Amino acid sequence: MKTKTYRAPIEIKAEGQEGEFRAVFSTFNVIDLDGDVTLPGAFTEGQPVRIAYWGHRWQDLPVGRGEIHADEEKAWVDGRFFLDTEAGRETYLTVKNLGDLQEWSYGFDIDKWSHGEFEGQEVQFLEALNVHEVSPVLLGAGIGTYTESIKAQKAALPSHSTGTTDAEWDGPANEARARSGEDLAYYRRIYAWRDPEGDEDVKATYRFIHHMVGEGGDPGAASVRGCVAGIGVLNGARGGTTIPDGDRQGVWNHLARHIRDADQEPPELKAVSDIEAKDEDQTGNGESSGPSPQVIAAEIDIMELELTLLEE
Repeated sequence: MKTKTYRAPIEIKAEGQEGEFRAVFSTFNVIDLDGDVTLPGAFTEGQPVRIAYWGHRWQDLPVGRGEIHADEEKAWVDGRFFLDTEAGRETYLTVKNLGDLQEWSYGFDIDKWSHGEFEGQEVQFLEALNVHEVSPVLLGAGIGTYTESIKAQKAALPSHSTGTTDAEWDGPANEARARSGEDLAYYRRIYAWRDPEGDEDVKATYRFIHHMVGEGGDPGAASVRGCVAGIGVLNGARGGTTIPDGDRQGVWNHLARHIRDADQEPPELKAVSDIEAKDEDQTGNGESSGPSPQVIAAEIDIMELELTLLEE
């Protein structure tokens, strides 16, 4: 198997699913550093392809998947990183942060080739290629490839499985013990949401704390009480939340997974429209007549869990 690599700037993608990207990995009718010229039509349109771990490390699990497309000038992969895996997330963040230093490479077999002269040089023309994987790398032989766009990660942090506890929960106290000045990996072990515009190394960027934090600031088990309380806030309890509506499902997924890890069923996520529609008195004056049934139900969810844990 041969490989070729390319480089160019990065652009944050404004639309699409979380973790999606587009990377140009081959340009046509250009002599690359191997002395090859890849011709239009060399790639199979729509071919599914693996996104390999950094540097063609086949011994590691893939970090994403994609689909190959091409026009008369270049070939690219429309792909998506597996943000629910550690390797996929790390690769996504590295590609995003490297920006215009990022290079892409692809591993392939040559199905059809020929030799001839191009721009006064003897070259090998690549006419048909079978691509096995596309991989982000440091350096390579290609000319003109780049990460065209990449979709920024949603603010809801990916769910994960950890130990759980039914011990008493004091959110403000645990938050006070969490350290500031740490990296994103640290805060992912404590919170379920981050402000995408905030500094990743600042504690105030994060919300929905639900993990126990030790006296020295070390993250501990997920609190079942804290997770249920967080879902209650998503549903309008205790003043509700100001995070974007589009992030609520991701935060719920994160908290619900911990609750299920504790062999309990999480409270359902209420629709925003239901909470807002029943939060005001329908008399025409727009004044609130008290908490909506959804908000009351969210408070009851929290209280019922606390009673259940006390009885156990």
